Amino acid sequence: MSSFSLNFLSDYSDAAILDEIRRVAGLIEGNAFTISEFEKHSKVGVTTIRRRFGSWPSALEASGLSHLYNKPNPARKSRTLARSLNDQGLLDEIRRVAGMLNTSSLTAEDLRKHATIGVDAIRNRFGSLKMALRAAGLFETAHGRRYTDDECYENMLAVWTYYGRAPTHEEMNLAPSTVGSKAYTRRWQTWRKALIGFVEAVESPESKSIPIELKPIQAGVARVRPEDRHDIPLALRYRVLKRDSFKCVVCGSSPALKHGVELHVDHIVPFSKGGKTVESNLRCLCKDCNLGKGASD
Repeated sequence: MSSFSLNFLSDYSDAAILDEIRRVAGLIEGNAFTISEFEKHSKVGVTTIRRRFGSWPSALEASGLSHLYNKPNPARKSRTLARSLNDQGLLDEIRRVAGMLNTSSLTAEDLRKHATIGVDAIRNRFGSLKMALRAAGLFETAHGRRYTDDECYENMLAVWTYYGRAPTHEEMNLAPSTVGSKAYTRRWQTWRKALIGFVEAVESPESKSIPIELKPIQAGVARVRPEDRHDIPLALRYRVLKRDSFKCVVCGSSPALKHGVELHVDHIVPFSKGGKTVESNLRCLCKDCNLGKGASD
């Protein structure tokens, strides 16, 4: 720029600014027009560009020069960062993602979406993603694991009982849950629909007479009536817990009120003494009251 030239524009209209961008672009060699190169030759400040057009890429697009925008290369940035980190740094990044997702297990997709380092870089450093997660104190979620509805319902009830209330989406990724939240949203689209699906399944008229079975009855094997089985079907367990407000009927303890309270569904008349597995002969007890009740099933 000549020493007798103005280092600012006399006109700051959009058209004039775009003309200035095109002028500077003509001075730049190569196929990439970066904002740092623009600053070296321009009579317009970068702040003005961003305030007027929102961003540097938007300004280039308005100038008809979007083909000169040098897009960042995430893979290259990720590789550079991975090389700059030692093993502990990589493990800390894995733990950061797990903490952000509030889970003790991760998938490769979780890391692709949220980590600042690439999955390939992690595998190259530790040999495999599984070994890296293990070194970080985590474990890998089995990719493609498909749970049945019954497995999802059983797990849902276990977690619901653990908290004494409907669990949240995030709590399905924590112990005692063994089925992650993704399995539910993948099957029912949303967490809300998963909760509704569970309640409808355990409260349906059919579930009151036909229990949810986890294992199919083999052909030729006599079917035992539900009330004559010691095991309490899922739907029946849910109804008893709900009827007793997820509280111990003896001492009133509830996991919703005190963390660590463990609830059981127990036979009032012990099964070993002829008690039936029916709602009227079942009650909700905390672990302490159940183990100390004296009579044993």
